[in-house]
Order: sequence, then structure tokens, then C-alpha cells
Amino acid sequence: MIILNGEETANMAGKTLADLLQEKTDMMQNVVVELNGKIMHREELANQTLSENDHVELISFVGGG
Repeated sequence: MIILNGEETANMAGKTLADLLQEKTDMMQNVVVELNGKIMHREELANQTLSENDHVELISFVGGG
């Protein structure tokens, strides 16, 4: 289990951050990923495997006026 945006999320340990993004959001290019307090570079997402009790924040940017 991981903590995703403050909520417990099951069945994500062992998957990559890229997998998580594909499952949880449609707007991958507008999302910043923070893993255990560290902003992740986009190049790292496919290689970073999630572990039990990881804390992930998905931060999306929305434009408007």
C-alpha cells in the first residue's frame, strides 16, 4: 500500500511511477510527481519503482483566466 495524495492506495507497490500516472491521470504532461518529499524528473518515472508506504503527491496545473 502507498499513500497517494493523502489517501491509502492498494496494489501499487512494485509498479513504477509511470504506471501510477497512466492509471490515475489522463494529463501526464501537466502533472508534477513528488515521491517521499522529492520532486521527480520525468525521465525518472519509468525507472522508479514504488515501495510499501511510499508517499506520492500528484500535482496538476490548470490554466485559466
